[in-house]
Amino acid sequence: MDNRAVRTEICGLQLDLDGCELLVSSDVGPLIAPISLSADDAEHLRLQMAKAQLWEWNQLEELRWRSELRYRRSFGSWLVLCLAAFSAYIGYPDFYLPVFLSLISIFLWWRAGYEDRRAEQRAQAQRNEFKADWDYIRQRLEESDTR
Repeated sequence: MDNRAVRTEICGLQLDLDGCELLVSSDVGPLIAPISLSADDAEHLRLQMAKAQLWEWNQLEELRWRSELRYRRSFGSWLVLCLAAFSAYIGYPDFYLPVFLSLISIFLWWRAGYEDRRAEQRAQAQRNEFKADWDYIRQRLEESDTR
């Protein structure tokens, strides 16, 4: 059993997992009594807390979410394009409906790309606005040194 403490901070709350006890506290002190966990639950929670602190893990989740959103946006375009091909096959001499559906598909494809570029521009603007709070990092490093 690993007895080292794992800490994380979520919106001013501090979660400390020390051995098999979970402590929930804030800057003023403990909010609730320590919660005793089974060894398996404590190990599972320790693993989840460690994963949440990894930058790469959070990046993977964000990339997965973005790719799912991109696939959902482009799926409509592909569906309308398939419908256009099927309507061209069914209504051979008349091509008005397939051309109309193809234009809708092109518009949906363009809109999906536009939304992707707009989301990337918003993310870039947020990255440009980010200012590192070195005082917070120094405070956390000093806390870890005193332990």
